This record gives sequence, C-alpha cells and structure tokens, in this order.
Amino acid sequence: MTKSQDIDLHGKFYQDIERALEDHFYNNTPPFKIVTGNSLKMKKKVISYLNKNDYKYMSGNLYNQGYIQVL
Repeated sequence: MTKSQDIDLHGKFYQDIERALEDHFYNNTPPFKIVTGNSLKMKKKVISYLNKNDYKYMSGNLYNQGYIQVL
C-alpha cells in the first residue's frame, strides 16, 4: 500500500476547491493533509466539502492551523 499524498490548495481559486478535492479523494485514500494556509474562507470551503461527504477530519494542531488532517 502506498502512502497517500497531501494536497496543497495554495494558489487555487475558491471556485476550483471542490473539484480539486474530488479529484484528490478519487486518487488518494485518507489519511492525508489538506494544506489551506490561514485563509478562513478556504478552511470553510474545505470543511463544508468534508462535512457534506461525511469525511472525518481535524483542524491542524496547536502550532500550525494552516492545514486540515483527513482521518
């Protein structure tokens, strides 16, 4: 089994986020990180997608809030 690749959303347009996530989930199996940076709008879009598709996740850690860990 190969390790899943993380996805970095830096530089992506907000309207392209859902498609990028769909493609990534199709080609990779969790666990992996979704790097969002510190944009609250980006995080909200990613969390909305994860909730809509019933994925389990947690937001970053105490020292780095710029990613979401998909479990």
